[in-house]
Amino acid sequence: MKSQFFNANQLKEFDDEKRYKSLLWEKENSTLNLICLKPGQEIKPHVHNGNHIWVVIEGGGEYLSDEEGKQLTTGMIAIAPTGEKHGIKNNTEENLVFVSITV
Repeated sequence: MKSQFFNANQLKEFDDEKRYKSLLWEKENSTLNLICLKPGQEIKPHVHNGNHIWVVIEGGGEYLSDEEGKQLTTGMIAIAPTGEKHGIKNNTEENLVFVSITV
């Protein structure tokens, strides 16, 4: 397998109806997605079989879990271990773009 490179600024897209998700890479039980949310859009809390890592590369939003919400901003990394409920809502007036990694 060869190295792969992605430019999120060239790949990001937004949908007026729902979040935009682009599968960038997939191998066995691992995936790499680029997720884009407009203001007010959200990913409802859900659970994965696998650790889930989000790297915010633009904007921000509220991390949703069973615990008190945490505001994520550009440059922050959130890790939801296997079985932990997690979601995110773009509660800002800017677009939110993050990389979602499941391992």
